[in-house]
Amino acid sequence: MRRKLKYIVFLLIICITVAFLLSSSLFLISNINVNGNISVSTDEVIRLSLIRPGQNIFRINTRKSMKFIFQNPYIKMIKIKRAFPNTINIDVIEREAIAIVPYVGSFLNIDEEGMIIKISTPEDKPDLPLINGLKFDTFKVGELLSIEDIKQFDLTVKTIKEIKNADLINKIQEVDITDIYNIKLKTDTDIKVNMGDDRKLAFKMAFAKSIIADVEKDNLKGTIEMGHAGNPIFRPE
Repeated sequence: MRRKLKYIVFLLIICITVAFLLSSSLFLISNINVNGNISVSTDEVIRLSLIRPGQNIFRINTRKSMKFIFQNPYIKMIKIKRAFPNTINIDVIEREAIAIVPYVGSFLNIDEEGMIIKISTPEDKPDLPLINGLKFDTFKVGELLSIEDIKQFDLTVKTIKEIKNADLINKIQEVDITDIYNIKLKTDTDIKVNMGDDRKLAFKMAFAKSIIADVEKDNLKGTIEMGHAGNPIFRPE
């Protein structure tokens, strides 16, 4: 009997505590902080989250809020944390456009995973590497670029990642992946690079960066051949 009474008292205390937490003005949200956002405004993140000042901090559904925030294609990762008694912190990591793909007079902005995050017009075309040679019929912002040849898609993703890793995003003007066994690059100074296939692509990209710098010092134009065995060859125009 005594044990049963203790159990009832324990449940009563829990119920009183829960009722207090869900009704007390102490736990009404008054601060919503958004961190890490650059392209997406703070107001937009808060709007999508459906979290509003005045809500009880225990009543918000963080998973549901994250699901709605992910509707914005720029959002890559989200973490929502409660900071008691009345603050919500939303930490986001955004996707970054690092290449563009031409499509019927417009340009699809893609990140290093091949995710389409924006469509640009010729007037607001970003200064990013232009990927040529891809075949696709449809696309949707917020989804991966749907290329007919999966090998070509994988090569596209791998190539733009290595361009980024080699810090050549602002140097490479065009990338041609029509032939997956001969990746072609063109710089902003009109130097062409025939990379060959994707074997040792990271090494070849770093090597190409060094050669491009040397060629530009001498104000030369031409083609760097890297698709053969042995050392690269520069063929001046």
